Amino acid sequence: MTSIHRLSRPVTRIHSSLRSITSTPTLTAPPKTKPKSSDEPKVKQQKGGNKAKTPSAAQSAAKEAQSTKIERMVVVALDAPYIGPPPASEEEMQARYHIGRNYVIGMFERHNEHNHDLAVKIRMKRHAVRMLPKKGQIGDCLVEMKDEEGTGEKTSVYGRWREEAMKIDDWPGPPEWRPIPMWTPPIPGFDIEQYMESNEEK
Repeated sequence: MTSIHRLSRPVTRIHSSLRSITSTPTLTAPPKTKPKSSDEPKVKQQKGGNKAKTPSAAQSAAKEAQSTKIERMVVVALDAPYIGPPPASEEEMQARYHIGRNYVIGMFERHNEHNHDLAVKIRMKRHAVRMLPKKGQIGDCLVEMKDEEGTGEKTSVYGRWREEAMKIDDWPGPPEWRPIPMWTPPIPGFDIEQYMESNEEK
């Protein structure tokens, strides 16, 4: 009995091992699970479907009344009569006349003086250029003029003088003393420094 019982044990072990092998589930792909609500992109939901809201009769009437009111205000502003300054007294008119007359006379004098000064300087410059010795005259010589690279060619001294005299130097611009045209005569007691910004204010 003992020997038969011992022989039967390995058989039961083999059967149990076979049963455990056959009972293992087959390897398959995991089922697709629905993503969580937090992972899904949020889409704005429209209430009431895709129906466009139409303005009510009261809203359309209020909008039309507003536009009509603005149009009336523009028309009234354009058709408004011109309101001129109050009439001045005879003394004030006489003072204004003398101020304007003296302003015109002073501007003419300054204009004529400035243009006369420029005309004299132009004539003096032309005369000085004509007095310069011409290129190739007696006493002229050749001088080698070197540039930034250290190379150069020989040029005439008299010709160099004439070239330098005919150059126009327009830097740094018009001089500060040059008059500037103005629309109004000078205002008594006007100080330009009150309207200029200093470096500390900037």
